[in-house]
Amino acid sequence: MNNNSEIRETAIETQNLRKSFGEPFSFKRLLKFPLEIIARLSGRYKRKEVLKDLSFTVPRGSAVGFLGPNGAGKSTTLKVILNLIKKDAGKCFILGFDTAYKYDEALKSTGALVELPVFYEYMSGYDNLLITSHIFTHITPESINEALKKVGLYEHKSKKVSQYSTGMRQKLYVAKILLMNPEIIILDEPTSGMDPKGQAEMRELLKNLTQNNDTTVLISSHLLYEIEQVCDHVVIIQSGEVVACGRVSELLATEYETYELEIRQDAIKECLARLSASPYIAGAEEILRGNEPLIFLKIKDKNSSKVLKSIIENGFEVFNFTRVKKSLEEFFLNVTDSAANGDNNDIGPKQ
Repeated sequence: MNNNSEIRETAIETQNLRKSFGEPFSFKRLLKFPLEIIARLSGRYKRKEVLKDLSFTVPRGSAVGFLGPNGAGKSTTLKVILNLIKKDAGKCFILGFDTAYKYDEALKSTGALVELPVFYEYMSGYDNLLITSHIFTHITPESINEALKKVGLYEHKSKKVSQYSTGMRQKLYVAKILLMNPEIIILDEPTSGMDPKGQAEMRELLKNLTQNNDTTVLISSHLLYEIEQVCDHVVIIQSGEVVACGRVSELLATEYETYELEIRQDAIKECLARLSASPYIAGAEEILRGNEPLIFLKIKDKNSSKVLKSIIENGFEVFNFTRVKKSLEEFFLNVTDSAANGDNNDIGPKQ
């Protein structure tokens, strides 16, 4: 990354990352150890490749969802970015700094939660955060209280951490991150263990961070609905490779507007016949939603109002006419299934 404008526009960049792991140590491996030594000496020892030439960028000021099936390499990627584990090949940059050679500069403005947070169990949530103020003088009791309010823990600040649930511990660590005023926040499953109210509060907090504070957030999560609400970009990986990336709005864009039309069941066939002759319709078919038959429509060039007007004027009683948007979950399943079947069409710009 030599171009200064690229550095200003990019928060995180990975270039051609590769990472492999050997077989975990076990009694079975111990029995095979002599054979493993021979395999290593002969160059035939095979390690499991988790990351395969992985490259993507995270724009500054964005909220990016980092998605993939179990075992795709998400947590490994985040740990490599943060230099918590050593990569086999490739480069990682945070705010233009190479994490391998300028670790302190790269991580100075970065807060991360990639493992289960650890605190002093016998101390309160507030006192655990107060320890940080002895290291960083800009942290005050007022800023600690403000951080606890933001994550919804202010009323529980005097409780010992041993009484905290997993979700509350997650929130407490996020509060600790906020105290550092980081430019970049990296979170691995931030709402894991939280109840629905806690998940909603965390979503709102992450939205506010990117919208009001110009903070860059990279979030790994399995909750696609959550990512769709919070993130403006996504990176999807499968088996250690990027299979899709880009703006959520662009990835979910469709050529036609799609609608579900509910009318009397005995009128569906006649309505389909009339719709098929309409110049505004690109496709019309009967589908089942639960046990209810509906008409699924593809409408050209934003002519939905004209189509609805025509249906009513032709004497059909309309019970429901609902816009159906492509969901991130649907896109994710399509692209990962295609990649698993070897039909990767390189969706989105793999930067």
